[in-house]
Amino acid sequence: VIDKAVELFGRIDFLVLNHASLANSFLIDNKKYQQPEFISRMFKINVQSFFELTFKALPHLEKSGGHIFVTSSIAGEFPGGFYALYSSTKHALNGFFYSLQQELLARKSNVGITIGALGAILTDDIKAVIDFVDSSSIPEFAKGDVGECAQGMMNSLVLRPRTFTYPVVATLIGRLTWYANPFAQEEFMKLVPLKQAAAFYKACQIRSEESGFQTGNL
Repeated sequence: VIDKAVELFGRIDFLVLNHASLANSFLIDNKKYQQPEFISRMFKINVQSFFELTFKALPHLEKSGGHIFVTSSIAGEFPGGFYALYSSTKHALNGFFYSLQQELLARKSNVGITIGALGAILTDDIKAVIDFVDSSSIPEFAKGDVGECAQGMMNSLVLRPRTFTYPVVATLIGRLTWYANPFAQEEFMKLVPLKQAAAFYKACQIRSEESGFQTGNL
């Protein structure tokens, strides 16, 4: 990918890492998600590919004074009971890219990195899943607009903040809740009806298959 971009355009100014595989489920009861092959595939897509593209692009970005945008998630900052595998990959991304960010700063490199702490962005796939369950169960402030998110990502390539948070209110509430009281997640889990949660992840599975992805990806 990187070689082809250089061949076509002669240089690389920006690297936007915006791909992922989802695996949302009650992990203990899902034998498929416990298989080493499935876990390995998740980490290859969500973590290893990010590393490889970055290593390949860095020499070109240093020549152009370019910037990297990493699409991470609020799941990389505080955990949830339904997405242990996905959350672990996002924690890995955050650990790597925030560390690389510091390394580049120490080297006085002209390459910048922005990590995107993104919540529920209402893409067509996500909207279809939410509508399948009950869109009224999610407060409006927690729903991220696709256009606003894309604009924020583009602005980050110019303004070069270390973190881009969106949607802001929902993410800040999540951070405050988790760091102030880690046991709040436990209380939240008690409030989530198991039937509703099961319906949500069934909808994820159906939408994945309709979109032509393998089950567990969205």
